[in-house]
Amino acid sequence: MTAGGFEWDESLYGGSAATTRRDGCRTRRRWPTLAAELDLDGHGRQLDVGCGPGSLALVLAPLFEQVVGVDADREMIEAARREAAARGVANAEWVVSRAEQLPAGLGRFGVATFAQSFHWMDRPHVVQVVSDMIEPAGAWVHVNATTHRGVEEQHPPRPSPPREQIAELVRRYLGPDRRAGRQTLPTGMSRARS
Repeated sequence: MTAGGFEWDESLYGGSAATTRRDGCRTRRRWPTLAAELDLDGHGRQLDVGCGPGSLALVLAPLFEQVVGVDADREMIEAARREAAARGVANAEWVVSRAEQLPAGLGRFGVATFAQSFHWMDRPHVVQVVSDMIEPAGAWVHVNATTHRGVEEQHPPRPSPPREQIAELVRRYLGPDRRAGRQTLPTGMSRARS
């Protein structure tokens, strides 16, 4: 169990690796700004925590000497390996591990990234551990690059998705609590993410 009462469930993302979008295209326009702001020039190391199928790590790989993607789901890591091979990305390493198991002997990094993964973690613990893995002049980058309800888009889709009707449909079929594998999400997260 983690401090938040959530125990990792291997079934959490079961079967979803093959269908998870991996191209990073919706947020690609932001990377030149990130590269300039952090003075990224093809050197240094990036740690992508909760990397999924490599969506962010593979887009950012040209900006680093090495990227290391970490994810608890073996299928996601295998999908990331396949995608890296297909794209010819040779500077990526993929590790099956929960964020709570870091540092896992992975060393130090100039940049640590979290893209739509941090909310699944024992956040206080992960903040402490990953902060210790970042070099003194390094950076922690939290990317929220999704079309879910919490993101304000410059050009939102028209017509807007019927979010309330979708949420009601989900509640009707799955109940009031959001599910996470075979469990429900801890108190607080279920309401924040509906």
